[in-house]
Amino acid sequence: MTPVRLLRVLATVLLAVAVGQAGFGSGLVATLVDPPKSEALEAVHEAGAYVVLVTTIACVVAALRVRRGDGPSWPLWFALSLLAAAVLQVTLGSLEVVGAHVFVGVLLLCGVTTYVSYVWRWLADPRGRA
Repeated sequence: MTPVRLLRVLATVLLAVAVGQAGFGSGLVATLVDPPKSEALEAVHEAGAYVVLVTTIACVVAALRVRRGDGPSWPLWFALSLLAAAVLQVTLGSLEVVGAHVFVGVLLLCGVTTYVSYVWRWLADPRGRA
């Protein structure tokens, strides 16, 4: 599998995981508004945060492979910024800063969506495949 193709697959998986994480988060927020709080949903949301982190790290590694193969540097910088946002997101969640956590989560999901779009549209495959 070419580095570009690997990055495309991983970025797409990251989008799926991030959307799922947002769904679990919205369910958890709903239980905060209308108690009782769901401990099971909180545990799934917390575990999902680490899945997002690991998947984002995988995207960073794949983007590094693209860069080392004479590819552009923007996928790496973009992936690193997503990783920074994901780390901030986990930190805010751990500290239970709910308002900022939700806001940064929305921004992170927007960033991941943009990343996937750019990786599929603007990143050329060195073998000439789209």
